[in-house]
Amino acid sequence: MADAVRQVPEKYGPVRAVLRPRLGAYGRRLLACLAPLLVGAVLLLLLWSRRPAPVVAAVLLALVLLAGLACWVRLRPALVVRTDSHVLRSRTVGFAATPLARVDHVVTVGALHRSAGSPRRAGRPHLWAAGPSGRRVLALDGVVWDGRTLEEVAEALGAPRTHVEHTTAREAAARWPRLVPWRLKHPAAASAASSAGLLAVLALVLWLLLGLPGAD
Repeated sequence: MADAVRQVPEKYGPVRAVLRPRLGAYGRRLLACLAPLLVGAVLLLLLWSRRPAPVVAAVLLALVLLAGLACWVRLRPALVVRTDSHVLRSRTVGFAATPLARVDHVVTVGALHRSAGSPRRAGRPHLWAAGPSGRRVLALDGVVWDGRTLEEVAEALGAPRTHVEHTTAREAAARWPRLVPWRLKHPAAASAASSAGLLAVLALVLWLLLGLPGAD
């Protein structure tokens, strides 16, 4: 896992700036993990209370691991590093490196709302870096990153920047169609897909526990 400056490969040159989310950002990260945490807890409780057949237990353990992985993606240490030639974003394995020469423009949003009727506090900060064609080459969102640190990342990139304090995902997508990802352009569809996935997991668990022959 890449989470330390010492892990930055030497080929990218000396580190000039190191940026991490502030501790206050962990509240949003924990909330983002609430659903998989609950699913994992319920699955562990079922394993302990029902003591299912080995095949069923193996499937349930696999689902618990997937829930844990979903939480880890949000809670793992996050790091952005700038060198003279690249900006690097930590990943579970290694760094995602973007040449600074490809960063043509930076867009920051203080609070991105799902819709015009969303509560004011529901907006999350976002940062997108665009290449010469306008396509996204770097993205950091407010689930992991806080607004103040994203401002510092934008300054460290050293490219021209556009800042919008409040906007909706639809307005941002209309203005920067190649920067805003699909899940933000279509929040209702993204939420429906997440809900459908959760219901599918619950249905699978119930089927395994109640309908599969051999389960205790």
